[in-house]
Amino acid sequence: MKHVYDLIVIGAGLSSLMFLSQYMKKSAGQSVLLLEQKDNVKQDQTFCIWEGPDLPSITRQFKLKPKQVWSKIVLNDGSNEIKRDIGPYRYVCFDGKETLKKLISASEQEITIINNERVSQTSYKNSTHEITTTNKTYYAKCIVDSRSNLKPHEIKSTYIHQAFIGHEIEVDQEQFNPSEITLMSFTKNKDEIEFTYLLPFTKKRALVETTFFSSLPSIKRIEESHSRLLKKYDPYRSVRQEKAIIPMAIIIPDEEQGVLKIGTGAGMLRASSGYSMRRIAKWLLESQPANINETNITRFKYKPDPLLNWLDNIFLNVILNYPKKGPYLFMSLFKKTNMPSLIRFLSDDASKWDLINVIRGMPKRLMLKGLLKVKKNDQN
Repeated sequence: MKHVYDLIVIGAGLSSLMFLSQYMKKSAGQSVLLLEQKDNVKQDQTFCIWEGPDLPSITRQFKLKPKQVWSKIVLNDGSNEIKRDIGPYRYVCFDGKETLKKLISASEQEITIINNERVSQTSYKNSTHEITTTNKTYYAKCIVDSRSNLKPHEIKSTYIHQAFIGHEIEVDQEQFNPSEITLMSFTKNKDEIEFTYLLPFTKKRALVETTFFSSLPSIKRIEESHSRLLKKYDPYRSVRQEKAIIPMAIIIPDEEQGVLKIGTGAGMLRASSGYSMRRIAKWLLESQPANINETNITRFKYKPDPLLNWLDNIFLNVILNYPKKGPYLFMSLFKKTNMPSLIRFLSDDASKWDLINVIRGMPKRLMLKGLLKVKKNDQN
């Protein structure tokens, strides 16, 4: 006789593990299976968020230990530099490997975990989901799916990519200022937005990252740019590397019977920034998913803020159509906007007054051009 789980979670990434760390506290007695295609926790990741007043504390709610915390940020475009003290807010960095291990430890005693199981097909019949992997077939009443298999019609905006390569390095001489992060240091690039992201952990150790916002990013080109950047720190020792291409788009997935989409495929990755941890946490803490079944699963579906989506769509159109103006857009936003309002906006927790402050800080003519592009795309 086949065993039918109450819930099967596909993928052991950040969204799934954050979900399970909260879900199993409230769902005692449910049989839950976690299927992961890899054989261990991914190590090449860094998770960063804004923390502070009016923002639920991810550090406390999920019992995580930050790798580093900063209260000063820097942006520059080669000609101008902006330094902002963001207190009482903080920019918080979590080590990817340690964070995922901590999250999985919160639920591993209550669930079954199977690694090296790549899901190849799912089907639904007779009120049961059939999940076929490379090794076996599993059955469940409901599915939580964190895969990011996007269908073209689920993308509801301009679609670009954030592509980055980063190295955490150690140097012999003191070169870094551990009291402030460089959020964006722009490089002249007429076709794409290119910038350096620098997280200093000590005077001799930092994560140095090269990032491109592009419709068709070239990994080879990013690698060449990143290699030139790293030469500034010679001699150095590489501690670890991280590399990814993530979608920057508004995503609204199809509804499927008995399936709850989470993570990137559910639109939990902020279209204008590529950040997801804060959005996942906000959804979990507000929706409080528990004892999911076929009758209540739709109640827990992630619902994005329409106004934030609208602003992000304008932003994406500016990036795609006017990449040379990208540095000007970001520099203007961080120079003119009240920092608490901007941080709450970036954290999906903006009040109406915060939104007014952010809109005031945006370059009006450039954003109007982006809005006209949105309207033109809607008409097409």
